[in-house]
Amino acid sequence: MRVTQLDIAKLANVSQATVSRVLSGDDKVEGNIRDRVLDVIRLHNYQPDVRARSLRLRRTGLIGLVLKRPQGGLSDDPFFAALTAGIMDYLCGKPYHLCVDVVTDDESQGGIYDEMLRTRRVDGLILVEPEDADERINLLQRDRFPFVLIGNPKNNNIYSVDNDNVHAGELATEHLIRNGYRRIAFVGGPRDITVSDDRIEGYRRAVTAAGFAPIIAHSKFGFESARETAVNLLDRERPDALVVLDDFMACGVVLAARQLNMRIPDQLGLVSFNDSSLCNLLDMGLTSVSLGMDQIVQAAVCTLLQVIEEETEDIQVRHIVPCELKIRGSSLRPMAVSV
Repeated sequence: MRVTQLDIAKLANVSQATVSRVLSGDDKVEGNIRDRVLDVIRLHNYQPDVRARSLRLRRTGLIGLVLKRPQGGLSDDPFFAALTAGIMDYLCGKPYHLCVDVVTDDESQGGIYDEMLRTRRVDGLILVEPEDADERINLLQRDRFPFVLIGNPKNNNIYSVDNDNVHAGELATEHLIRNGYRRIAFVGGPRDITVSDDRIEGYRRAVTAAGFAPIIAHSKFGFESARETAVNLLDRERPDALVVLDDFMACGVVLAARQLNMRIPDQLGLVSFNDSSLCNLLDMGLTSVSLGMDQIVQAAVCTLLQVIEEETEDIQVRHIVPCELKIRGSSLRPMAVSV
């Protein structure tokens, strides 16, 4: 005989609503109660009836993630590998699954969001890489569709999870200044992408405070675009250090430095963001700002499930995850001058 959610509630001596909250990942459930419910679930090999639940609640059991990159632009990108893996890990054992779409431009992105809202094929969305004037956010807010943003919404009425990316940009730049670099440039992403703009703002504050002139180059996302941008920047401006938007793009910068016979860290210091596995591929290691990706993903998905389940009473609207600089050899200039 199939075990039901009501059976689990009786065996664990809790209400059926509590079992539902445990299954949806509600972190407000007391730890000892959650553990008791999960022990009963494991003991009886309980599997939620997703079809019945979906019919009852008019839900699909799917949450959506839409990634915008040129064709082939996600290949080997550790950020999105970590993002999607983290979401799927968090959803394991819960009555939701991840639906991923990839779009190549603004037009196709607008179409996919329109289609999702029209058909309601997902119950909610995780948004990434917000833009200054982000039509996606306006569209979802108008439709009152459940979503959580990973990034800076610049709007206190949007559920979001993020780092303080201005602080992260300052942290990376100040480290290079302390290690004797003086002509420091920033390789950012496309213009008007909030995460890039925020890190550039932190970089700008740090170099200005130190009395140096900002040098900023914008690149498309990805390894090859970053390499091309860095070749032009290094050849034209000859900076002695670079702060780069993420580790994947920093690998493109490393290749550019090799093309120009520039030695890292002697002739070119390098700091990036994400602290991914790519940081260990360089002989000297790549200095990178750890953004607490696991915490960001868990907080974002947990919040989204609570919004979908309409359990928003005590949700933190803006959740900031702390960052930490992980120092490796790419930024440690020999005979660094302290300031």
